[in-house]
Amino acid sequence: MEETTLRLKELLFPSIADVGVLSVDVNNEAIRIEVRVTTTGSSCPDCGSWSSRVHSS
Repeated sequence: MEETTLRLKELLFPSIADVGVLSVDVNNEAIRIEVRVTTTGSSCPDCGSWSSRVHSS
């Protein structure tokens, strides 16, 4: 399963370095992939400030 998860990450999120694939669920109707960012924060798309929480919307 770990090898499949790593391969899915390479195929689906090639340009996103800080994403971790948590689980993959495949059935006859859908494929559900649960992911989470692995960084402790991000830069605000509005003001550009680095933050570990949402500070505007």
